[in-house]
Amino acid sequence: MPLADTELFTPRLYDVRAIEVLKGPQGALFGKNASGGVIGIRTQDFGSYVDVTAGNGGLGEIQAAHSLALGTDWNLRAAGLWSSADGWIKNTTLNRLVDAVETRSGRLRLTGPALGWNFDFKLQYLEDEGGAAWASSNNVTGKNAGRLSGKVLINPIGDYPGQSKRRWGQGVAKASRPLAGGALSGYVARDSYAKRWDEELDYRPGPLTFFGFPAFPNGIQSIRQPIDLRATTAEVRWVSGDNQALTQQWGVFLQDTDKDRTDDFGPLLFGGPAPRYLTRSHQTSVFGGLGYQVTPEFKLEAQGRLDRDERSQTILSQVGGPVISRREGTFERFQPRVTAQYLNNDTNLFLTYGEAYRPGGFNPTPAASSIWKATYRPEITTSLELGWKQRLPIASGRLELNVFSNKVEDYQNYTFIDNQSVTLNVDEVTVKGLEASIFLRPIDGLDLSASYALADTNIERFIATDPLLGSPATRDYSGKAIPNAPKDTGKVSAIYRFDLAEFDLMGRIDANYAGKTFYEIDNVLYSPARWWTDLTISAERGDWTATLQAQNLTDERWAISAFGQGMTGLLAGLGPGGPFDTFTINRGRKVTFSLRREF
Repeated sequence: MPLADTELFTPRLYDVRAIEVLKGPQGALFGKNASGGVIGIRTQDFGSYVDVTAGNGGLGEIQAAHSLALGTDWNLRAAGLWSSADGWIKNTTLNRLVDAVETRSGRLRLTGPALGWNFDFKLQYLEDEGGAAWASSNNVTGKNAGRLSGKVLINPIGDYPGQSKRRWGQGVAKASRPLAGGALSGYVARDSYAKRWDEELDYRPGPLTFFGFPAFPNGIQSIRQPIDLRATTAEVRWVSGDNQALTQQWGVFLQDTDKDRTDDFGPLLFGGPAPRYLTRSHQTSVFGGLGYQVTPEFKLEAQGRLDRDERSQTILSQVGGPVISRREGTFERFQPRVTAQYLNNDTNLFLTYGEAYRPGGFNPTPAASSIWKATYRPEITTSLELGWKQRLPIASGRLELNVFSNKVEDYQNYTFIDNQSVTLNVDEVTVKGLEASIFLRPIDGLDLSASYALADTNIERFIATDPLLGSPATRDYSGKAIPNAPKDTGKVSAIYRFDLAEFDLMGRIDANYAGKTFYEIDNVLYSPARWWTDLTISAERGDWTATLQAQNLTDERWAISAFGQGMTGLLAGLGPGGPFDTFTINRGRKVTFSLRREF
């Protein structure tokens, strides 16, 4: 079931059975916003356990789950999580940790058959609270030519700690049954989400100036953006059986979303009211797919999906205030996907063509000189991928190699400009690359693996209004890389398992790599290529498992996001001592010890 909004992507996961990754455009079966692929998360069905974890940063955590048989056919499962940490990032001005977080979550799931159907009911609730944005501020552009490393990569120095709270409740009812040689399934879900946070926007101490004028004697604080979201999602799908030459699946999908957001930017409103945005989305989709086994080893597949997203946005001058603007738009797209596959016991070859789209939407009201438009257009991705998976004759080995070429029209670049979170349409972007991985088991108990991915991104064409000088001045971003996409990534892993007396022992080491990463479309601020190492040691005896884990073992530091003075007028004029860039650093080394008991 797709999540109703990007706000729901980040809650803490627990009681997970499997995570499935489908690469490449998946819009033909999963709809909008599946341009880069789909991540499927499945929770546990059975089993009981308690898992207690402690770690640096004041981390304490308890996970637990229990399955209870209700008669011979029905099963009730309860799972829960409590996690609390003091934090890992210190604000040097406030002399305190600012990224504390506490999470509380619970899930109930009831499954069983009745009246010829298999039912699956789920209720889950999550709430967390802690620090808000803990960004840092420094003149990285001037001091280090935009390179986010070394001495410029300082801890936060702002004088306002900020705080955040959010809650998410969800109810899901699923049903399935055999029908016409296949399986008919459907679900309906309801989501309720609320987020509250307040923080500063300057991330600096003391009174602030703007191009020398004492515009913000108390800093740019506090900034608030409350968000409330309600969504109803439903789907019906029929899938034929696998034991036939011609396979099929057909379905319909519906989703209604209401989002309420207020942009209370405090001092930046200069006494004016905080605008309120009421955004509604009504999505309808029909989809289907055919697969034909031409020979025992050769298969053809074709899928398609028609998505229609009717959106509207009402802008109020303030909460409860008069309407100052109303926008409407309908975004519709058919997304095809075709695959030819050759598969035998040792070899899997496939060629796939796919299309995917992200619907358009609405930005905050732009000024005459703004770089963004009131309505941003849909993003259309077309992709061609060639893949090869091979079982090797030695060391139980496996080899995988994929090459791909993507073209993205009206690429949606989500960024922060002129004190607003906006989406820009970049005319055309190309992404060409490859993915390679190998797995070997040279001796019993020892698993070796390595993977590498290259993504060469290029803005083919984009000329826009200069964000600092305004119209008629322009900038040409053609030839730049897209932001927040590492040039390449890699990983080398070794896992060794062996028995010692009554214990099953396991040691694992992962060397991780991420290439050069730009953070804005002007390609000024960037993180250089970096390596970091993770280490895991575990001991299992009967129902007990103890695990010691160190993430980022050598405590490497890097930026995970950044906004620069070259794209944001506020940062270009901020003083004293400016201009400045804003960035967020990673949390450094994380060491945990957990003890798990299964029942």
